[in-house]
This record gives sequence, C-alpha cells and structure tokens, in this order.
Amino acid sequence: MEIVPAAGAVITDDDGRVLLVKRGAAPQRGRWSVPGGRLEPGESFADAAAREVREETGLRVAVGPELWRIRLPTADGGEFDIRDFAATVEGGALAAGDDAADARWFAPGELHRVRVTTHLVEHLRRAGVVEPLPFVDEHAVEATADRDGVWRALVAVVAHVASARFAALLGAEDVASDAPAMPTPGAVVPGFHVVAADPPDHLALAGRHRFSDYELVFRVDELGPGRSRLRAETRAIFPGWRGSIYRTMLMRFGLHRAATQRMLRAVRRHAEASARTP
Repeated sequence: MEIVPAAGAVITDDDGRVLLVKRGAAPQRGRWSVPGGRLEPGESFADAAAREVREETGLRVAVGPELWRIRLPTADGGEFDIRDFAATVEGGALAAGDDAADARWFAPGELHRVRVTTHLVEHLRRAGVVEPLPFVDEHAVEATADRDGVWRALVAVVAHVASARFAALLGAEDVASDAPAMPTPGAVVPGFHVVAADPPDHLALAGRHRFSDYELVFRVDELGPGRSRLRAETRAIFPGWRGSIYRTMLMRFGLHRAATQRMLRAVRRHAEASARTP
C-alpha cells in the first residue's frame, strides 16, 4: 500500500479565530479545512505545511509544534499520512490560491454552521484550539463481573447498538466506514467514531451531526473481586434553534437518558451472563 505524506497548519489569530480554506479538489471537495497538502520530494513535514499555507492563503507563517497525526485513505487504495502543525502568521495578505476555492477566518462558534472536513472540529478541540464540550450528564450501573468482562461486553454492545439509518437521517459524519475494527481509534460505529481506547478502563466516542457535536465517554471502575461499575458521561453542544429543539426532545422527554441507561443495562446483562459461563 502506498503511503502519501502530507502536512497542514492550524493558524489562529489574537481573537481565537482559526483560518480555514475551502477545498477546491478531492477529497472532500467543497468542505472547509486547515490549509495543507502533499509533501514535495525532499521536503520536511513542517516545510510542506508552510509552503501549502503560502500557496493556498497567500500568508507566510512560522511553523510550531505538531498538533496531531492522522491516517486517511486515498482514492486509489493508498493512505495519507498527515501531520498538522500549529503556526503563526508572519506576513502576507490573505487570498485564496492554488486548489483552495476560498480562505476565511472563523470564530470557534461558527464552525458548526459550515461544512468542515470530517472530524476537524474534534481535532481542533483536542488540540485546545476549540473549547471542550460542556458536560450534559452521567449515568452508571454496577455489574457482578470483573473489569475485563465489562470491557468486552461494552465493546460488543457499542459495536452493534447504533443504527446507520438513524445516523444518516441526522446527517451524521460517521455512518459507515472501512476503518479499523472496534475499539481501535478511528473505528466507526453509526453516529460515532472511537477517539480513545484504553482497555479495560476507558472508551471515548465522538460524533457530529446537523444538530449537535457530542462525546460519549465510558469508564469502568473496579469495586472489588468480580464487581465493577460502568459509567457513561455525555458532553455536547446543540447550536442554533434547530439544536435547541433537538436538545429539548432528547432531554425534556427523557430520550437520551432512556437510551443511555438501556445501553448500560445491556452491557451489564452481557457481562454477567459471560461471567456465569464456565
């Protein structure tokens, strides 16, 4: 499989705005992302990030530390190896160029109103460019099973509980994927993708659709020999009036609570049944 190295830059200003370019070519043409592209022969990742910024935005930047590294499939069966760096503007005048159809500054609160590339907001959030999602609630169940058993049950339930049809109806970023199998980071279940997996302690899922950005974080606590507690913490924002209506439907009518508790009970049943099996 061919590995294609690429680099990009996350540029912010004194007001906390982030500079994005509108992609004029595949992949994800027409979506907004940080400026970036493929390395040229003999070029370092950092040098490529600075060159791509100059070509796509007209700005000269000083490239700082690496913020994240991701792998994405190419159209011909290969894989992009992408490193994105923090960067600061040193000069130039903002003007879209090369394969960027547009270039603009966006306040963090505006990012939900535009079509950005898949998982970009989550990467910005984890890099500290965008604020963490606010706490919504937490639910828990206790199980007569050890942590390893609860973890295995959690992975099994999460892998099959979500509906691809419902995720597509909401316009979710994550509907179906050939990404790695659960619970490897990057793996997709409808409506969510795995952002962290530390068995048997911690599983973090994140997602985004037209009404909300959200995270669902599971933690498994040891209570004693053969006993564990499973906690599910939800964090989310619900932008705009459509988001407010969606939040009301979830919270006031108890739909979110019921769905979360149903999932936790399913994990408990699965874990305790397995613990009883010789």
